[in-house]
Amino acid sequence: MNSLLENEDLVDVTLAVEGKYLKAHKMVLSVCSPYFRELFKMNPCKHPIVFMKDVSYIAMSDLLQFMYQGEVQVSQENLTTFIKTAEALQIKGLTGDGNVSNFFIVNKMC
Repeated sequence: MNSLLENEDLVDVTLAVEGKYLKAHKMVLSVCSPYFRELFKMNPCKHPIVFMKDVSYIAMSDLLQFMYQGEVQVSQENLTTFIKTAEALQIKGLTGDGNVSNFFIVNKMC
């Protein structure tokens, strides 16, 4: 599944993080995160752009790697931010129930 991400095959969502862009698949994000699943259900755009504020690009990139590969190596210096972001996004396999508070803005211009 990692090759889908690396080659950007059939990507259908863009995550805007710290002025950079990460492309992904809504299905993968939805399976791994109840937060993303609800977000995409509420905003049925074909290719939404999700602007993520107060989220580290490195943490989000690491989380995507975890969602696609099932494992990730996170440096000690990035671990706290990684866990905080995983909790906010309710990433299955990393956290319990998370509390999301104004982390994201979805571009509703589809």
